[in-house]
Formats: sequence, C-alpha cells, structure tokens
Amino acid sequence: MASPAERARRRQLRDAYKNADRAARSALLPINRSQLAALVEFVDAQVLADGCDHTPRHGQRWAYEQGISWEALGEGLRQLGGWCDCEVVMNCHPEEVFR
Repeated sequence: MASPAERARRRQLRDAYKNADRAARSALLPINRSQLAALVEFVDAQVLADGCDHTPRHGQRWAYEQGISWEALGEGLRQLGGWCDCEVVMNCHPEEVFR
C-alpha cells in the first residue's frame, strides 16, 4: 500500500501529465476553444446537409470566411484526427482538445 506522501506524489505527476497533454493538444491549433466550437458546429451542419466527400472542404470554407490560415489550422486538425470534415466532427471536439 502506498503511503500518503507517495499517493500525493502520484497525483501531482498525473496532474502535471494531464496539464502538459492539454497544453500540447491546444497548441496544435491557431484558434481558441470558442472558434473550434464554431468550426465543429459549422462543419457538422454542412456534413448533415451535404454529406462528407472525405475532404476538409467545409472546414476550409469556414477558415477562409473567418480569415484564418487553412494551412496551420488544417495541420492541427489532422494531428487531432480531423483528416476530413466528418472526422473533424468526430475527433476534434473543443471539450477534448481544450480540457
């Protein structure tokens, strides 16, 4: 059985790991949490209306309309699993990225 000091040390290590993971994930994107929420909401509505053609065309359009560089945003989304519009909706939730 771990001592109280050991349990506290483990808790501290776990919290530090979670904070570092959160910072690394959010640093992948050139947008903030509310912008990511708006992007996912927009893309979700477009995918529901038009379907997904396995490209990020709706995400690209959103970025263009917002004046955000697609190159940086697209790379960050891909690193989070958002290779196409439907994957952005499934894999890039703001709650997961900006925990």
